[in-house]
Amino acid sequence: MNKTNEKTILKLKEISEKYDIPVNRLTSAIRQGKLKAVKSGNEYVVTLSEIHKYLGIETTSESLEREIYIKELESRIKNYEILMESIKNCVTMIDNVVACKI
Repeated sequence: MNKTNEKTILKLKEISEKYDIPVNRLTSAIRQGKLKAVKSGNEYVVTLSEIHKYLGIETTSESLEREIYIKELESRIKNYEILMESIKNCVTMIDNVVACKI
C-alpha cells in the first residue's frame, strides 16, 4: 500500500486480499469503466476512494451526516409507531367501557 497525494493507492492483488474480490473481477470492472484505475507498469493501481465508490462505501462527511439524519428519522418513526399503538389501545379500552354502559 503506497500513499500518493494524501490518497491511499492499492494494487489489485492488495484489493483482492483486503476485500475478498477476485483480481479478474476487478480487472473486468476496470475494463467496463466501473472502477477507475491507472496502469503502473504491468499492473493497475486504484485509490482507496475509488474502491469505496465501486463497493458503494461512502466516506464523505456529507454521507455521514445523511446517515445520522436517517437514523434520527428512523428513531422518530419508531417512537410515533409506539405512540400510535398506545392511542389505539386507549381507544379500544374506551370503546369497551362505552359498550359495557349501554
